[in-house]
Amino acid sequence: MAPKYQQVLRELSQRVDAMNPGDALPPEEELAREFRVSPMTVRRALTILLEAKRVVGVRGKGTFVAPRPMRRLMTLSSFSETMRATGRTARSEVIAASTVAATSEAAELLHISGGEQVYRLRRLRFGDDTPVAVDTTLLPAARFPGLLDEDLTGSLYALLRRRYRVEVRRAVSDISAVLPEAEDRARLGLSEVVPCLGVRATAMDEEGRVVELTDSTYRGDLYTLRVEHSPLP
Repeated sequence: MAPKYQQVLRELSQRVDAMNPGDALPPEEELAREFRVSPMTVRRALTILLEAKRVVGVRGKGTFVAPRPMRRLMTLSSFSETMRATGRTARSEVIAASTVAATSEAAELLHISGGEQVYRLRRLRFGDDTPVAVDTTLLPAARFPGLLDEDLTGSLYALLRRRYRVEVRRAVSDISAVLPEAEDRARLGLSEVVPCLGVRATAMDEEGRVVELTDSTYRGDLYTLRVEHSPLP
């Protein structure tokens, strides 16, 4: 027979799956009476759920069902499309937008000349009212005149399509684990120990020309990236 805490864990796990994020679990003492076990046994099961980020504990208030991670399948889709697929409304706040001279690294990645003017756009991205990511985007200014005069709080890909007739057809992403800078950590509402996902995405048009380069920092506690693999030919 399985240990008592494992029996309690199985029952609680099924219950959490059937609940909504933010719903409160009964107090430990109540669960102990329900399952006819000691409070210590209940606490052991809850600890496992806490470590798995299935539930969150709020001091003085209790234990609650954790938010479901936002999962993005690594396909050619915008942030707005990804949020819509998870049932959330995407919005952005512009942190900064300016025209700067491209560094040698940026020029190489964008396939432009060193020192050429680029737009540098910093945005805080939200799923509903929850900050999810910070994006830093570079675009060649010569190709997109007047871009900074546009509304930059929506989908950038939609804007490029509508105003400049540029369609993003392909993107390459490099993914790594990162610890965000203090300012971005504060914007995302994270403690110092929460890691994030760093994604550098290079987007190209139908002719293979680089359209934009974006470095994104996604909250590691709320966001997962899924990559589907196919057999080699």
